[in-house]
Amino acid sequence: MTIEKVNILLVDDRPENLIALEAVLTSEEYHLISANSGEEALRYVLQYDFAVILLDVQMPGLNGFETANIIKKRQVSSHIPIIFVTALSVANEHVAKGYSTGAVDYIFKPFNPDILKHKVQAFVEIYKKQKEIELERKKLEKQTIELQDSFNNLEEIIFDKTRELQIANQELQVSNERFSKFFHFSPTLKSIRSLKDNRYIDVNSAWVECTGYTLEELNNSSVNALELISASSLVQDKPLDLHDSLRSEKITFVTKAGKIREGLISTVAAIIDGESCIISVILDITEKVQLEKEITRLDRLNLVGEMAAGIAHEIRNPMTTVHGFLQLAKSENNLSGQSEYIDLMIDELQRANGIITEFLTLAKNKVNDKKDTNINDVIQAIYPLLRAEALMSDKMVQLKLEECPTISLDEKEIRQLILNIGLNGLEAMTNGVLTIGTTLEEEAVVLRINDQGPGIEKDVLENIGTPFFTTKEKGTGLGLAICYSIASRNSAIISIETSNKGTTFIIKFPLERETVHTEKKEAFSM
Repeated sequence: MTIEKVNILLVDDRPENLIALEAVLTSEEYHLISANSGEEALRYVLQYDFAVILLDVQMPGLNGFETANIIKKRQVSSHIPIIFVTALSVANEHVAKGYSTGAVDYIFKPFNPDILKHKVQAFVEIYKKQKEIELERKKLEKQTIELQDSFNNLEEIIFDKTRELQIANQELQVSNERFSKFFHFSPTLKSIRSLKDNRYIDVNSAWVECTGYTLEELNNSSVNALELISASSLVQDKPLDLHDSLRSEKITFVTKAGKIREGLISTVAAIIDGESCIISVILDITEKVQLEKEITRLDRLNLVGEMAAGIAHEIRNPMTTVHGFLQLAKSENNLSGQSEYIDLMIDELQRANGIITEFLTLAKNKVNDKKDTNINDVIQAIYPLLRAEALMSDKMVQLKLEECPTISLDEKEIRQLILNIGLNGLEAMTNGVLTIGTTLEEEAVVLRINDQGPGIEKDVLENIGTPFFTTKEKGTGLGLAICYSIASRNSAIISIETSNKGTTFIIKFPLERETVHTEKKEAFSM
């Protein structure tokens, strides 16, 4: 058993004697404490437990005998062995008195270092043995008491443990039921994967519904069903849903149908049925992100609309004046060959006036003339114009119109919307077919305009509908912005699907409740 350093007290009024004692007794096993007087020695005895005390006999103040007498009278220090250190010349007169005061041995000055070491070592060994015996005795007493208590309380402990086990089993059952409900009926996407072989252990219904993968497809499969991509610089040394400490990490993921969605993933490690697993939770924020983009685009559109309403008329007034004076100058005969310059200026003023007219179309407070209109009639009316434009560049326009109910529309604005998107589609194709179709879907009339162009790049798609954003060399960037403004005034929503095989603009016109009710009633009666 390991014993800490033992304390040894050296008492002498002469510093050189203390130094000599320390030089002889210095050891890693000993903690040497030196005192210059009997009074100081007594203070140390109150603070420490000593294995042995080397005590000088002849000291001023309290001498060695008096100091030893006080030490032996105290119960807590009476067991400490005292070795008197005295001069050989006075040994006879001191020895008898020393033993009577409690000394166990004598060292005579000048002392032999080896004899001193061995004597001190002997008392230290006795001290260590006593400490070991005391520790063992205390340990045995403690074990005896604990064993007795264990026997006395064994029956009560067994009863308590049995009761605790019953309660724990009930709580575990309740906890498992709660976890199962929380996991399977949560609206967020949840999955459990094994860390051992990466297989899917379980997924909830929201995960299946969103991704398109069924549990049967994933059963015991270690293939990564979802292509999870972090939006940050997170190193993807393994699938994101196998990381053990993600917190709302922004990601994109691809569904079985190939659709890209956005989400926030959080993961946590867990032990389930004795197996190390990762529970991942994905919050689908695709609609939220799209809504934020739409709100941003509408904010820009509203700002431009307010600007249009505020400054367009003020710009037109000086333009009208300049245009009038140019016409007047042109009618005079002393132009001296300047007529073509004046024509150029008039053309540019008319072009600027056309841009302002488009600009005013963005105004949010623009008055529109809504009437009950069948959108198929509007498409049929402008079809010849689009067809003629297509034939000029060896392209085609085809219509796929299904029967639709009348809806409240501003016919002129819807014509402009279809023309703007249709002409953009024709420009995007080197050849091919522009398809315009209508359907009745989920309480809405849906207009689709599909081209067979190369598709729209991601960075361009994010800015579609932003005023003055254009990819054309001579474009104003107002065409699609006007389409979004028209859609908003006619309670419609525009969405875009694009790939390298073409782009489809989808415009949904929600039906009014009365119209929906009538349509359902007619369908039922048929």
